[in-house]
Amino acid sequence: MPTIITDFNEELAEEGIYSGVEVEDEEVSTEPSEKEPFDTESISITSKIVALDTVLRRIKNKTIKLAPDFQREYVWDITRKSQLIESMMLKIPLPMFYVSEDKNGIWEVVDGLQRLSTIQNFILGDDHDGKGFKLKGLEFWSDIYDGKDFFNLEKESENIKVINNILETELSFIVINPETPEKVKRNIFKRINTGGMRLSNQEIRHALYQGRSSELLKTLVEDNVYNIVINNTVKDNRMAGRELILRYLSFYLFKYSAYKGDMDDFLSNTMRAINGETQSHKNNHAIPNDAEIINAFRKGLSRAYSIFGEHAFRKSLPGDSRKTPINKSLFELWLCVFSKLKDDTFDKINSQKELFIEKYSELLKSEDFINSISRHGSSVQGAKYRREQLLILIRDVKNA
Repeated sequence: MPTIITDFNEELAEEGIYSGVEVEDEEVSTEPSEKEPFDTESISITSKIVALDTVLRRIKNKTIKLAPDFQREYVWDITRKSQLIESMMLKIPLPMFYVSEDKNGIWEVVDGLQRLSTIQNFILGDDHDGKGFKLKGLEFWSDIYDGKDFFNLEKESENIKVINNILETELSFIVINPETPEKVKRNIFKRINTGGMRLSNQEIRHALYQGRSSELLKTLVEDNVYNIVINNTVKDNRMAGRELILRYLSFYLFKYSAYKGDMDDFLSNTMRAINGETQSHKNNHAIPNDAEIINAFRKGLSRAYSIFGEHAFRKSLPGDSRKTPINKSLFELWLCVFSKLKDDTFDKINSQKELFIEKYSELLKSEDFINSISRHGSSVQGAKYRREQLLILIRDVKNA
């Protein structure tokens, strides 16, 4: 029986482009949450002016990490790259760079990755072979320098001034030092406004927690089964897809009882735990290997598709005239349940699909359940309630 689809909002992936994921309303929670206290005296932020040759040396010896996945999954075109170099040629100061320093002195770039990559590509070349890109579309000096790369500029004596201007560029960095609490780091970077749009929470996590977790999320968001089930409707250029999957992984690996009401902390700590950096979840089991995680992920996806088809993880159901965006709570919930459900239980539900969907459609008419997957989606109470209701539904259909 078709459900009545209520109003929903969809997140933006970029300016004017929808992500395919339903917005989860954020409200001030009235329930207590267990927050990790931090010592305000341990907050350590440094402002530095760094010479370009020092930055290039750091890039060469990999003490500045230029991750291959850009924060917005968007690489500048040649004209934009060229105009950045032109700014250096004209001695126009570049915007601030923001980095997080780890205990080994390695800088993770949180904002400024495109600019640093452009500088590297022009002066050093992609493979550090000195064969950088050729300038194109310069605003002021196109008639003089368009078509020239750094190697050719450097060879010609009449270009000494612009070469010196480039190489003597001083870059301004804000460095978040390693003793600064993780939550404070994320809070600082949330305030960064890049090109008129703030970094998303997952872009910040991706920059701060490079390692096994970021590689695993990349693998999962590119997985064929995942993209077939969601019908390629989730845009990941601002990492909406990775955050969706990370939310599932967090509840799958650490259970609902580990969730204390702060979704940002929960997801961030999961990435750190997968990277082997923390025991903050106090779990009593090791993180499964990637193959196990991928298999469970695919199992949950395949089962959800078997029941709901193209309406999997949405408030809409088979038979509805309109397909709603992916709902974060339903994605996390159904994947967790279906990836862990015993084969005989799932087979029983699958054999009674019509009854299951009929009873589930009644649940979707419940104000309490709808609140638990929307305005209370990130609350402890909401997470607990929606899981309980789904387990009751599965039990009732199994025993019917």
